[in-house]
Amino acid sequence: MDERPIDVSVVMLGLDANARREIQDAMDAIASSGDTASPAGLVQMLREAIAVLLGRRDAWTHAAAENHAPMPAEEAEAKFGVAAHRARARFEHELVRAHAGEVARPKAPPLPPQPDVPGVVVVTLVVAALRVLRDVVDVRDRAALQLALDALAAIDPGDFVAMEVIWSPADPRERVPVETLEANHPELVRLPLETEGRA
Repeated sequence: MDERPIDVSVVMLGLDANARREIQDAMDAIASSGDTASPAGLVQMLREAIAVLLGRRDAWTHAAAENHAPMPAEEAEAKFGVAAHRARARFEHELVRAHAGEVARPKAPPLPPQPDVPGVVVVTLVVAALRVLRDVVDVRDRAALQLALDALAAIDPGDFVAMEVIWSPADPRERVPVETLEANHPELVRLPLETEGRA
């Protein structure tokens, strides 16, 4: 039995309306086709999700992070569960859930048309590993966020414990304005524009 301490990391990214549908479709495809029955498969799914987020770095508008020091397994399991539940509880309709090699798709509820609402999307990564995970000290620092994501993507399956990738809204028909995103996720911080602070 591996008694090494476990680190838990949470990274949240809000992405703008231009990337919303692309992100939703990509995350849905990863959840639908990924191998959730093995650590190697889950790590691959995590890497694919991170690659999608890094590929739309230009669309990042908000960010948040939760850092922890490595801790005993029981404590880490509780921290992981709380973070994942909190992310899932903030949206009404979970349309795809991949777990233990199975994909569940509850019936999508009827939604009124929202053609005039551009809509944004938030993606939450909750990861636990038998190694120290990179902390994000300043969530306004885009480079620090990228380094944290790179570190999560570099986790070896032998050090992997658990992960969840949660995106909201999951239904492309549902449009969430920026004001609602910020109200539902008060920990999210607006990111400076890519050009801010440059000479």
